Amino acid sequence: MPKNDPRLPNVLEKLGVVSWQLPQAAIRQMPAHSHAEAQLCGLDQGLAILETEAGAWACPPGRCVWIPGGMAHSLRSCGKISGWMVRLDIRKRSGMSAEPRILALSPLLKEIVVRMMSWVENPEANAMNKRLVDVLYDEICSASQMQLHLPFPHDPALKRLAMRMAEDSTRIGRDFAALAHEVGLSERSLFRNFHKETGLTPGQWRRQMQILRSLELLVEGRSVTETALEIGYESIGAFIRAFRQTLGVTPAKYVQGQRSS
Repeated sequence: MPKNDPRLPNVLEKLGVVSWQLPQAAIRQMPAHSHAEAQLCGLDQGLAILETEAGAWACPPGRCVWIPGGMAHSLRSCGKISGWMVRLDIRKRSGMSAEPRILALSPLLKEIVVRMMSWVENPEANAMNKRLVDVLYDEICSASQMQLHLPFPHDPALKRLAMRMAEDSTRIGRDFAALAHEVGLSERSLFRNFHKETGLTPGQWRRQMQILRSLELLVEGRSVTETALEIGYESIGAFIRAFRQTLGVTPAKYVQGQRSS
């Protein structure tokens, strides 16, 4: 919570929720930390990467990231980011996710957040404001979850495999038998255990990792062709199809949206 506005804790205490605008577009690096309240962070510009022991989540503009209270996490931006933050005391709320999520950002959810920013002037816990808080929770719970999550395995051998795939996506990923041997597993055990821990096969995990990495490269200004080749795609068309399947838009449309945001 911004330290330069002493009114914000008072809003949270009275209404159980407080929101604020990030002061300016900037490169942000937040080391591992946690906070008692849950948090919702939305971006108007840039790309943010949230990391916990369980995985990484990429939040582009037009999306928001849900962070449960008490969960240790770090956050870094790829380039400058601008957007907003919401803190929520969910102790009396049920049905809220206990894991981070990337959520679709509806116009209504965004407008509610903006309206709540004005509560610093008069944080009154009246019936109208309480109804607005209820609608905020309804919008969060009903928001579509975006598949921009890369789960991390817990097993040390599987972690080594994941690190190998992440460090060199251009060469690794086809000969899983050799990779399994490197980490001391049979290929069958590799696929079974990796899927058990992450919900993905090693090949699916690698493709998801490539898409998340492509978001960073595109934000840095790389062309679609440069991005596809760097993350290991031999076919530009195959990369575009995979990107659109995950993001709902082509890489070119994504970059265009970044520039206009």
